[in-house]
Amino acid sequence: MKPEYVNTFALRKVLDKEREVLEITLDASHKYMENNVTVTANGLENVATPATDLVASLVMNRQTAISLRNLLIQTLDGET
Repeated sequence: MKPEYVNTFALRKVLDKEREVLEITLDASHKYMENNVTVTANGLENVATPATDLVASLVMNRQTAISLRNLLIQTLDGET
C-alpha cells in the first residue's frame, strides 16, 4: 500500500572544478512494500517487494540550501 506522505529523503550535489558546491538537489520520495503476483513452479504466489516513488526534487543553490538549513535549525531549536 502506498503511503500518502514522504518517508525518505536523499541529497545530491553538483560541484565545480574547485569542489565548491554549485547546487544541491533534495529528493523526497516514499518507500513502501508492493504486492506482486509471481508465477512459480508451485503456481501463483503473492510476493511483497520494496518499491519507491519519487514525490519531488527540490533544486537549490548554495544560499538557498543554507537558508533551508537555518530554517530547520530555528524550527527544531529546543527539541530533544
